[in-house]
Order: sequence, then C-alpha cells, then structure tokens
Amino acid sequence: MVARYPIRTGKVVEIIVWLAVASPDIDIYHLVKAAFYADKYHLNKYGRPVAGDDYQADTYGPLGQCIYRLLTNDPIEMLALGGNGVLPFKLGDRWRVIADREANTRILSASDVEALRRGLDVVEPHTFDELVEMTHEEGAYIAADGGRMKYEDMLDEDDPQRDEKAADLAETARFAVL
Repeated sequence: MVARYPIRTGKVVEIIVWLAVASPDIDIYHLVKAAFYADKYHLNKYGRPVAGDDYQADTYGPLGQCIYRLLTNDPIEMLALGGNGVLPFKLGDRWRVIADREANTRILSASDVEALRRGLDVVEPHTFDELVEMTHEEGAYIAADGGRMKYEDMLDEDDPQRDEKAADLAETARFAVL
C-alpha cells in the first residue's frame, strides 16, 4: 500500500497565492519546488503534507501535478475548483507568478504557513540549475525512477521511526483531512 492523499485543489490555489505574495519575484519553477520542500518539511514534522499533491519525478526534479496544472491553467484542474471563477494569480514576464490578492489563511493552518516559509527558505537562494541538482539528489526522486514519487520515501532517512511512520502514512493517508 502506498500513501495517497486526497488533493484539495482549493488549498493548492491558496498555497500558490501565499508563496507568490511572500516572494513577489518568484518564478513558476521556484514556486513548485518551494511547495515540494514545504510538503516534505510538514510531512516529517507534523505527519502530513500541506496539500497532498501527487509528485512526479520529472526531468527538472519533483513536480507537483496539481500545482503545476493550476499554474498552467489546465482545464481539468479548473473544473476541479467547481467553477469558482478566475484564478487569483497569473504568470508575468520571465514566468513570474503574480498574486492578485493575499492568501486565505483560514484555509492554511499555522503549521502550513510555517512549512511554506521553510520551503521558500530552501529554494530562494538557489538558481534553476542548483535546484535541479539539489532535487535530483532527493531520495524520493531517485526511488521514483521517473515515475510517481512516494510520500513514504520523503521521510527523513535518519529517522529511527521511519518504517513505522511510512506504514502509518500508507494506511491513513487516504482518510487525511488536509
């Protein structure tokens, strides 16, 4: 059994908005990687990811499917929002993500915001090429071998309870409320 979380598309929208407001010059690549590192941090510290996105081991590193499809206006993700109107962000010059409003913090918990801040701290000082190299060294990325990444593989390798946590994730993820 593999941990799969129910994706909350509306929450992913708020993650994008929060990251774009917190880092006004952020580009699509850094935003996607910040969300990945936020999920990894939150998973290890609090036992669940921020949004439960499905990560693919893509050419340029882990790629959250929902977040990327929202950023690129994929029609299926737009339908998943239930016709809630225009997205509260857009892509600008040089693939910058520009928020049209502040994030709805009723949807993001304090620990979610902590993890998002941590994700930004990880990616902001790095160039595109540095992040590609960094993310290609992630254990979950390597283990996925070009396929879907597993949350169990995102757990810290030096955690003495890693195996127990991985088993718990696989058993309870589908029931999680994110």
